[in-house]
Amino acid sequence: MIYQNQDHGLAIITGASQGIGAEYARVLAAQGHALLLIGRDELRLQSVSKEITQLHEVEISTQCLDLSLAGSAHQLFVAARDCGKPVDMLINNAGFGLYGEFVNMALPRIQEMLQLHINTIVESTRLFLPAMIERQTGTIINVSSVAGFLPIPYIAEYAATKAFLLSFSEALAEEVRESGVSIQACCPGYTETNFHNTAGYHPRNPIGPQTVSQVVQTSLEAIEKKQPRVTIGWQGWLSDRLTRFLPRTLMIRMAGNRVKPPPP
Repeated sequence: MIYQNQDHGLAIITGASQGIGAEYARVLAAQGHALLLIGRDELRLQSVSKEITQLHEVEISTQCLDLSLAGSAHQLFVAARDCGKPVDMLINNAGFGLYGEFVNMALPRIQEMLQLHINTIVESTRLFLPAMIERQTGTIINVSSVAGFLPIPYIAEYAATKAFLLSFSEALAEEVRESGVSIQACCPGYTETNFHNTAGYHPRNPIGPQTVSQVVQTSLEAIEKKQPRVTIGWQGWLSDRLTRFLPRTLMIRMAGNRVKPPPP
């Protein structure tokens, strides 16, 4: 049974113009949440908003924000305040990947990734969490990745930021366990989105990708169970177990061999 919020407060979704973020928006709108959709592509945001309003009578606001910029968390907080509703859900989904050897990565892109995946999420959580604790209700979902389970060569920066998110979310979930607020690290594996195309990395997975519907349904169902760490399907379960029980150096080497770019 998918998580239901009877108060129908505001749900903020970053990276909402496509993929997992857009699917969170569709499902939460069906449950009656007002939405604040955040993304960098205004046309795509408007397209998602139009699609949802044709199906559901909910309030939807959109805001074009680049969350890889310093100070963007405060802009997000102001945009939410202007909606005039208490924030019941914050879904930190926005992210991107970098693929290749670290020494060849453009430093500005590395800095943008660190800002987006770490600084903006931590700052946003700090801004929105106090009111949730005061009301004794609320949910924060940080979309991490199975890549956060292990250091992975050639996507080293991405995997490291997702490991941070996983650690941060699980620790914070314990801090607020008795407050009525739920905090979750959602850890999808290879998912049917444009993420890998944007990163320039095409996973060799004979099983095929997960769907965004699987990811979102699993994530929202886990909220009722207060699960701070959520994997998706058997692929996520297997990834979690392998990294727990196989030697770490072996796993890192295996991951590097699998991910290593082909020779030019």
